Amino acid sequence: MKTTLVFTATLVATVASFAEVISEKSPDGRNEIRLTTEPVLSYSVFRDGKERVAPTPISLTVDGKGVLGGKVKVAENSRVPHAGTITTPIYKKASIEDNGNETKVTFEGGWQMFLHARNDGVAYRFATAWVDPLVKVTAETADITFPCGDLTVYAGLTGGHASSWESIYTKTTVGKLKDEMKKEKKGLCYLPLLVQYKDGANMCVTESDLLDYPGWNLVADAAAPKLNASFAQFPDPAKITDNQRQRRVGGRLPYLAQTKGTRTYPWRVFVLADCPAKLVEADIVYALATPSKLSGDLSWVKPGKVAWDWWNDWNVSGVPFRAGCNTETYKYYIDFAAKTDVEYVIFDEGWSVKLKIMEINPEVDVPELVNYANKRGVGIILWCSWPQLVGRQDEVFQKYAGMGVKGFKIDFMDRDDQFLVDFLEKTAAIAAKYKLMVDYHGMYKPTGFSRTYPNIINYEGVHGLEQLKWEKDSDFPANDLKAVFTRMVAGPMDYTPGAMRNATKAGFKPNYTMPGSQGTRVHQMALMSLFEAPLQMLCDSPTQYLKNKECFKFMAAVPTVWDETVGLAGEVDKFAAIARRKGNVWYVSAIGSWDKQELELPLPFLGEGEWNAEIFEDGVNADRDATDYVRRAAKVTSASKLSVKLAPGGGFTARISKDGSWTESLKFWK
Repeated sequence: MKTTLVFTATLVATVASFAEVISEKSPDGRNEIRLTTEPVLSYSVFRDGKERVAPTPISLTVDGKGVLGGKVKVAENSRVPHAGTITTPIYKKASIEDNGNETKVTFEGGWQMFLHARNDGVAYRFATAWVDPLVKVTAETADITFPCGDLTVYAGLTGGHASSWESIYTKTTVGKLKDEMKKEKKGLCYLPLLVQYKDGANMCVTESDLLDYPGWNLVADAAAPKLNASFAQFPDPAKITDNQRQRRVGGRLPYLAQTKGTRTYPWRVFVLADCPAKLVEADIVYALATPSKLSGDLSWVKPGKVAWDWWNDWNVSGVPFRAGCNTETYKYYIDFAAKTDVEYVIFDEGWSVKLKIMEINPEVDVPELVNYANKRGVGIILWCSWPQLVGRQDEVFQKYAGMGVKGFKIDFMDRDDQFLVDFLEKTAAIAAKYKLMVDYHGMYKPTGFSRTYPNIINYEGVHGLEQLKWEKDSDFPANDLKAVFTRMVAGPMDYTPGAMRNATKAGFKPNYTMPGSQGTRVHQMALMSLFEAPLQMLCDSPTQYLKNKECFKFMAAVPTVWDETVGLAGEVDKFAAIARRKGNVWYVSAIGSWDKQELELPLPFLGEGEWNAEIFEDGVNADRDATDYVRRAAKVTSASKLSVKLAPGGGFTARISKDGSWTESLKFWK
């Protein structure tokens, strides 16, 4: 008879080579990750004692070292202490608890496995401790086996490893995912992936601490309820086509990464929650990331809102100059930002000679504009495509930081192989040297990178509002809901909300130069606090915002980082409701699908006494005219419930504070 030894959070010990199972449980005992060493190295995931990931073999293959996995022998098992608080200066919470339980398992051959369990999820990772300066990782087995095939999944699908990671998530089941991918002609499933179980439990699969290694993606297994890992191999330098907008990979080398012999590898993360709304509160991705590599005073890293030019096509009217990508138009944007307390203006593509970052477009006097903006308390952020920076980050950043530029929006990475991941880290580090913030557009999901480099203040990797400049038949209310419970679980997203031309389902038409949104005006307003974005781009033009001052005043005052985040309620296909606090002010927001809905949102998070709520909600005719809204005031307490009526594609947003609910805080409003 075999003996199974299980070591949990309540037991720390050194195990002999005959050990079969090593387990780590969360402090509340609800989440568990098990490592099984016989017959081969495998892991499994449990919540409330129920199997969520069935035993699945894992391994790491290293050139000259063999397979780390397969049949193994444990040398020892030890506890890794975790206690205290992690300060999170630019995040959805002011601080988080570092209260996970972690076990380090050392195997014969000088390598380890780490198991980590928190109340919001579990994770595992490989580690090696070899003296070799460099080793080549040729393969990693990081598959996921499910207990059955009829579990609901929400999956982001793409054609392959050259991807912008921006598709609308597909809803299907584990067993049907392979057929769905074939139907959509998509060969890869990217993370985060949401899985829903019959008992109501939710699991979001993603990764943390992705450094110097390719990203984790999945492909459906045709023969089992299983997803198999897929990693991009290292790009062949001789087969790169670089047009200064993108660097296309024409061939790859037979390994995933050439990396240090002593290192830890990315965490494979499984976020666990009783309901979708609680996924929004999870901190495991941030908590497991490498602490900040930046030292010294970081007060120059300032989150905020951005007046954006490209989405609205520089389309301002009622002005005495020809609008466009030129000096006069940018001065108008800067004046608008200064008057409305918007912290930044972005110069998107066009400020430089096409794809020549060191040559300024003669129509855009960048040095003069940066000086003009800085005198008015407005920062300038410059756009560029990433190939323009490869190997010349110091040269570029030194030049524009010297002018007074505050940051760069870097675009079109569209990959997650080791070269690209390494580029992102190097770029963030060099940008920090010149006190520059970075917004990674055209980017895969966040992996806790903003903890490691706090000057990274946003990421794209989401089917954002920009798509509505050309898409006609997409269901954007559904897209927005799916993004809340999938992509946003990994971290902030550069979705760029704030459209003022709002349309019903039947009335929407794409328009490149005068774009609008699907769904109601208040749906767009709600996204300002519902979507996490330390650098929040206001997509519409100053002209549209000045025509809609009441709505814009509210949006422009919404914070972009928070002290507290609460997932109130939600169903992925129906609605989402989130509360966030900054200081003594709460924002409560909700969005819905194309179905008309009524909700009751409790407010137990409020402190004692009576509070004032400033509310924007869909108007009675919002199903006919999506711009219709109502602004009203209400008195609420922690025992109150907000009655929310969502029109088709609707929204709701409220500012709740102890001060007056009609605060006129913006200078342009007076």
